[in-house]
Amino acid sequence: MTQGEHLNVFSGADSIAQFFNPNNLPLLPLVELPSKLNPFRNENVRIYAKMLTAHPAQNVKALPALNMLRHEPSAASKSIVEASSGSTVLSLAMAARALYGNEDVCAYVTNKKNPNQLRMLRFFGLKVALYGGLAQQEPHDPKGIMSRLRRVAATDEKICCLGQYDNDRVGGPPCRSLPLELTRSELAIARTLDGSADLEANPKGCITGTGLYLKSRNSLVKVVGVCNVFGDPTPGPRHFPGFESSKFPWRDTIDDFEEVPSIEAYNISMQLCREGIIAGPSSGEALCGLIKYLEKRKNSGTFSELSDKGTGEISCVFICCDLPYQYLDGYFDKLKEDQFPPIINEVLNQASTSKSQKTDM
Repeated sequence: MTQGEHLNVFSGADSIAQFFNPNNLPLLPLVELPSKLNPFRNENVRIYAKMLTAHPAQNVKALPALNMLRHEPSAASKSIVEASSGSTVLSLAMAARALYGNEDVCAYVTNKKNPNQLRMLRFFGLKVALYGGLAQQEPHDPKGIMSRLRRVAATDEKICCLGQYDNDRVGGPPCRSLPLELTRSELAIARTLDGSADLEANPKGCITGTGLYLKSRNSLVKVVGVCNVFGDPTPGPRHFPGFESSKFPWRDTIDDFEEVPSIEAYNISMQLCREGIIAGPSSGEALCGLIKYLEKRKNSGTFSELSDKGTGEISCVFICCDLPYQYLDGYFDKLKEDQFPPIINEVLNQASTSKSQKTDM
């Protein structure tokens, strides 16, 4: 079924699979930011948010998850395991049910993970297996969880480990690794970008495939990778040293890197949400990194090199990766209290809590 043959209605025994198939959906929105979110708008800079949160799974990892599963038909009847506590494993679980009716997906998660995150995984029907150690490990550390899962899958025919960090269907050569929806979307982006910055808050698999494709369509495109500050993580992205062992050709794709403190990522994300671009902290990190990159180019006197020769404009795109709701505690932990509106008559809430405690006694 191709776009235009239906009215966005999905029916029949495979209705959910149809719904998740990006080829059956309209292009996901590409939304220009208002001036209050774009400090360079008066200098002919146009910044667009690519709303990958508008996919049925509501996150950027839905597309590579679908691609990995489509090219691994044996996953239909195996137990799928993945070292992930967020968008990747959630997308794998939803896509495995949609494509194959497979409900056997297990997320391997550090024992340091917030209990709310574990509840969310279980809410979506995933099994959760805890391991001791850091959340963001080197993909090819022989003692790390990812290497251990690969070894298990290699010796147990009932286990499937798709491996988001070394699977070519995530970040391999352009076109081969990209679902058609993202390819069609990138064509629209490539027409928008005439020498500008397209970036993703995780300069690894997703940005590699996307960046290579965009550059094949428009050699003037600049790709900016945005990373966490070491020791100050924003959920989802990694710090720069975490990419050194990646086999994806990100070095051939990314023109520059920016690091963003988590407090800035959360703050920009909240500003986006309040203006109607509902996106999580990694999306805020991407936009913040873009703004830092533009500031650096301006200060170095190379700003004009990014401009379209015909219009004089600089067109930029950043990726909205996921939604903010699962990170709400982080916003209130990271940001100042006066950044949130006060609760009117909050004393009543305190009185209700006190009454509840007395009732429980």
